[in-house]
Amino acid sequence: MSGPVGARGLFLALLAWSVVVCSGSVQAGEPPDAYFPLGPLVENFSGLGGKILIQESLRPLPLKGQLLRVQISRTIQYVKFPSRTIVSTFSYDPVSGTVVQNTSTSAFGSRVWTFRPPLLQYRIPFRKGETWESQDGQNRVSSRVWGKVKLTLPAGTFVAWVVRKRVTYDLIRRKSPQILYDYYVPKLGMIAEGGWADDGLWHWSRKLLSFRMGESSPTH
Repeated sequence: MSGPVGARGLFLALLAWSVVVCSGSVQAGEPPDAYFPLGPLVENFSGLGGKILIQESLRPLPLKGQLLRVQISRTIQYVKFPSRTIVSTFSYDPVSGTVVQNTSTSAFGSRVWTFRPPLLQYRIPFRKGETWESQDGQNRVSSRVWGKVKLTLPAGTFVAWVVRKRVTYDLIRRKSPQILYDYYVPKLGMIAEGGWADDGLWHWSRKLLSFRMGESSPTH
């Protein structure tokens, strides 16, 4: 990264962003929509050395024309702060291959934000070297697919696509962008995110601890 992320700053960034970003090149046996998991699915993540715990619950929504749709409920627990839940909806257009975010609730109230136009997250099929950009207000993300790696996490060992992101968060008043790396696998979507900090060490901002397919969280 271009600089270490403060714990509270990253917590606020996680609350404000409900984004799933991925891309790559589909191999034989991988349908394009394998990287757009519909659920039911529950995934548990940790970050910042266990200071942040995140549970994501995915469930399919009814089709809207040709669009596949999913709801993601994300509950974030940061040390002694009260937990916060954000509910977002995403859709995938199999004709254009685009995945977008349509709505998101607020972490601090009942307001529901509708994105007009919807926020582009990624395109399918995935191809090495493919790039895309997205912007939510003054927050900008430039992404490029790097390739595949073998990755071992508490949830298991995976072969994942790596996406390099150059992120500018105006909401936490960072003057220089961050460089982050996201890891994506079929059926689960993003399983990890990390980067190099100024101390020269690799830090996980989130990594998959466990998952359960075929069910949604009973709290959502």
